[in-house]
Amino acid sequence: MWWVLGMIALGAAPSSTEVLLAEELDRATEALEDAEEPPHYIALTASDWHEVTLRARDGTLAYEAEERSRYLDVDLRVGTPELDTTHPLRGFSSLDGDDRNALQVPLDDGPAMRHAVWRELDGRYRDAAERIVVLRANQRVKVEEEDPAPDFQPMTQGHVDRQEVPTLDVSAAGWSGALVAASERLEASADVVSATVALQGSRVVYTMVDTEGARLQHGRRHARLSITVQGVADDGDEVTVFRARDVHDPDRLPSADELLTWSDDALTDLRARLAAPRGEPYSGPVLLEGQAAGVFFHEVMGHRVEGHRQKRDNEGKTFADHVGKEVLPEWIDVVDDPTIAELAGEQLNGHYAYDDEGIPGQPAVLVDDGIFRGFLMSRSPLEAFPESNGHGRRSTGRQPLARMGNTVVTAARTTSRDQLRQQLLTEVRAQGLDYGYIVDEIAGGFTMTGRVMPNAFNVRASTTYRVYADGRPDELIRGIDLVGTPFVAFANLIAAGDDPAVFNGTCGAESGWVPVSAVAPSLLFRKLEFQLKEKGEDRPPLLPKPLPDRDGEATAPASARRDGGDL
Repeated sequence: MWWVLGMIALGAAPSSTEVLLAEELDRATEALEDAEEPPHYIALTASDWHEVTLRARDGTLAYEAEERSRYLDVDLRVGTPELDTTHPLRGFSSLDGDDRNALQVPLDDGPAMRHAVWRELDGRYRDAAERIVVLRANQRVKVEEEDPAPDFQPMTQGHVDRQEVPTLDVSAAGWSGALVAASERLEASADVVSATVALQGSRVVYTMVDTEGARLQHGRRHARLSITVQGVADDGDEVTVFRARDVHDPDRLPSADELLTWSDDALTDLRARLAAPRGEPYSGPVLLEGQAAGVFFHEVMGHRVEGHRQKRDNEGKTFADHVGKEVLPEWIDVVDDPTIAELAGEQLNGHYAYDDEGIPGQPAVLVDDGIFRGFLMSRSPLEAFPESNGHGRRSTGRQPLARMGNTVVTAARTTSRDQLRQQLLTEVRAQGLDYGYIVDEIAGGFTMTGRVMPNAFNVRASTTYRVYADGRPDELIRGIDLVGTPFVAFANLIAAGDDPAVFNGTCGAESGWVPVSAVAPSLLFRKLEFQLKEKGEDRPPLLPKPLPDRDGEATAPASARRDGGDL
């Protein structure tokens, strides 16, 4: 076995980028070790990006770009692990928050790159040395914090791992024709006000070194094929239909024929939503199907179990006092596991090998048999949770914080979709209502976790059906969003399906935008609330849209005009 290990070690030589970062780190550490306020930890991360972007609009290729770029992140902490410069200032201060921005640096590992690292290290140290003085004074004049845990979890030895990241094989020439053909299909409809067909491919390689000995090279590939189609209803509402697939392997993107099928389906959905009536505020039984259920858990639970929020006295700390207590039915488990690359037939957007603090991604058990067990943790510890579980994440230019990766909801007790529908109608009749709702698709969501604003969530429903107790056909409804508060919503969860589905997307918070996934089965609630969406005020286009005829010339037939229009 020894010879295999030896071969691995020989094959894992440091890159020139790693060598440069390590040399500059050593130089800075030596220069600052005798300073009055020396750093207790420094990490340098270079992010090398290769990106391909294609966008088709109006039946033509509107944008094409292939770019290579590099960004540098310097995480420098002055003070001690117990109190350092990442600690939030309480009260008003011009030094409150992390004021860094994304820093683009030279692509090569020459003198210009060394100068960029030197300048950023110098600037970050100056800011930190000033901030630690203010922080200590801030601590003396404020009351004791609710969670006095240290600011940082030190390690005796950082991880060493150098992984190969596959190249990005996305051909602009090979895809442009398919995108244009799909765009032409969409633009041939008078109902479409605007439409974009896009392909975005990226490969990023992270090279990280730190003062604990971490030497890491890892990264990810990602490709997204998407269609966005917009129209305007007669009542002024802007209606959007969105289709996308996210993959790690570009070979698993839909084919050109599938993309045309997407276009036809999107047009069908757009026309149906434009014709649909607006909903109304509602409280009653709701069935969330796959993707909608996943985003529901992402918004209702995900952000509230981020570890750093439990240390901030301006946060609601919804689950802080519920460790070991029941928060969901005993047949529900929730885990956030970035080590899962694929589930339910889809490659997961939230998969990663290491987080942005050099910790291996690992499962974080949030709920087990309905009992709340713990939090998503970065290297900012809590008194009861002193160690990271590999969820310290950020986009470049931000400080890493505890964030979601792959949030997976599973149910030990499941039922079929037909049975869930019957249970929905049973609840509708029991509550004396005329109808309930099924939410089939969502367009994302957001949540508020602080103490000043209502500690509520909003899940942006896009395809919602009214299901009638008297057997009338289901009716598509638009213009309403799911809203509520966590404990009330969870207390009304009564059944789960046997149909796990994946939502892939990106999530924004204080540490920037990070790729995430949510996986969940359909979920039935005895009672949830809908509120009205914001309403558009502009009429549909007053001029008829120019449409291509069979010879490719633009025409504007009377059939392109909306009934009731002014022209």
